[in-house]
Amino acid sequence: MTFTLHVDAPRWRKHLASVISDYSKSGATVTPVIKGNGYGFGRDLLCKEVSSLTLSSVCVGTIFEAEEALARFTGDVIVMEPFTELNPRAAAQWSSLLRHHSSRLVAIIGSNEIAALSNAGAARAYIEGLSSMRRFGLPLHEMDDVLGATTHSIAIEGLWLHLPIEEPAADHVAVYEPAPQGNVNKASGHAREVIGWLSWYRDLATKYSLPLHVSVSHLSPKDAQVIHNNSSDFELSVRVGTSLWLGDRKSLRVTGTVLAVHTAGLGHDAIGYSQSDSHGHKKVVVISGGTSHGVALAAPANTTSLRKRGIAIAEGMLEAMGKVRSPFTFKGDKLVFAEPPHMHASMVWCENDSITVGDEVECTIRNTTAHFDAIVGL
Repeated sequence: MTFTLHVDAPRWRKHLASVISDYSKSGATVTPVIKGNGYGFGRDLLCKEVSSLTLSSVCVGTIFEAEEALARFTGDVIVMEPFTELNPRAAAQWSSLLRHHSSRLVAIIGSNEIAALSNAGAARAYIEGLSSMRRFGLPLHEMDDVLGATTHSIAIEGLWLHLPIEEPAADHVAVYEPAPQGNVNKASGHAREVIGWLSWYRDLATKYSLPLHVSVSHLSPKDAQVIHNNSSDFELSVRVGTSLWLGDRKSLRVTGTVLAVHTAGLGHDAIGYSQSDSHGHKKVVVISGGTSHGVALAAPANTTSLRKRGIAIAEGMLEAMGKVRSPFTFKGDKLVFAEPPHMHASMVWCENDSITVGDEVECTIRNTTAHFDAIVGL
């Protein structure tokens, strides 16, 4: 019995082609992101899909994900986590892979360690600006200092920017002076921040003979069009992950198989590891899909609005009452956990007498934290 990802392959692949086409019409190329669990598909499968899309590069999250991509994909592999020799295990992996793949393995420079990266054998890298995301990267003046202070043999591919998903804060965008072309005041915060960076980076590129190329995350085709119109001398590439692989949710369906169905009785039968009280529920159902698959795993809630805070409070009250809704749905009814999910299976209450062993029960799950026993359709 399996926890399964069902894929409508024709529809899914049509969506991939549509995303690439939308960015192309906006003057940008797509660089697919293949990291972590491969968005539920697995990194190996996604590398094979990219090979059929005739794209020249992919991004992975860390250097430890790069070896698989280098083996499965013939183009460039860009490692999004910046290089640092202060992480010795990662630095050792860099040195190992660069000995054989320096022509295809592209690093990110997010600190003053450009000399150490060169000594590790890197031949190519982007230089990352410290965007409003405020995670990795160099402020404007430090980028100039790094490029000018050290002798190195690394070919700089262009500017690398990682933007937040939400609109960048206006006060952060305001520290840049946008290029004068076009009416950028009506552009989104994402577009205005990138335009501001390009206005400054153009001078840096002239000073150090760098290519006019920028790679950006979390940028819509509409924003890409604005940037292209304003800075048409730049080559723009957009890194796309979730909206590419998971953007058409109707092409994807997740199910867990019913493994067992037991009558709970009308009294207060005790079930499960924790011997939870049945509280009069008709049936306890065991479904394939547990914590090892990513079922019921959740990140801390981002309660930035009253609505989100209300949801968090309501869910907390339900949990205190022992009525935690599971991600499983049977014939339109959301099933309630009988107890916390186990490693490979979940126990839920069900009031529908028609449920039986072998049924496939729909499951809502975050694909970026999911592991499936089987992928059907691809």
